[in-house]
Amino acid sequence: MKRLFQLTLVFALSFSFSCNLHYFSIANHGTKNSEAYEILQQGKLRFNLVRKVEAGKPNLYNSSALEYELSKSQLFKLSQTTKIDLTYTSSSGVNGAGISTILFLLTLGIFPSLEESHSWVTFTLSNRDDKKLIRDYTYPIKGRRINSWLTIPFYLVLPVFSNSFDGGIEFNTSSASIRLLVDAFETDFANDCKENPELLEKLQFLSREMIEL
Repeated sequence: MKRLFQLTLVFALSFSFSCNLHYFSIANHGTKNSEAYEILQQGKLRFNLVRKVEAGKPNLYNSSALEYELSKSQLFKLSQTTKIDLTYTSSSGVNGAGISTILFLLTLGIFPSLEESHSWVTFTLSNRDDKKLIRDYTYPIKGRRINSWLTIPFYLVLPVFSNSFDGGIEFNTSSASIRLLVDAFETDFANDCKENPELLEKLQFLSREMIEL
């Protein structure tokens, strides 16, 4: 019994303290346009942030970490004194690692444990008074996580060359994926405002209306 306990403890420690390599890809987003960014940076729009929690399903994007990343935006400012609601919702699903988890435990964290995730995040801009939709942006996000001691050199090097990679001991967090998501939203939003001056004018009006009162 004592030996069984020791083996269980070793397996648990191997799983907890081995290193994770995360890779993320986001579909449905445009290409950054410097001119579009410059237009919005000249006068930041103000949004009131609303988060709809995905009950019972904590995921990378259903957290205050995303709110923090949004608060650092160079294009807009979070504020409660605006008539624009920025609502974000998330949903997620995970494909279990299956037999790779068993092999991972039997080899004390050397054989890679593999896991795939599928998440969807939607940003919705709406009029705070009449609740009418102004714009929405939905991003399907695919994630792959490799858990093994062998990932140490990869998670130290790959994030230097690509924003799609992240790694470390943390299992359920990734600042890289959140930055990718916010960057995609900012890019599409800026491009929309540049291509549609009427949209930008409307957002500017709603953004400043309550501030001037």
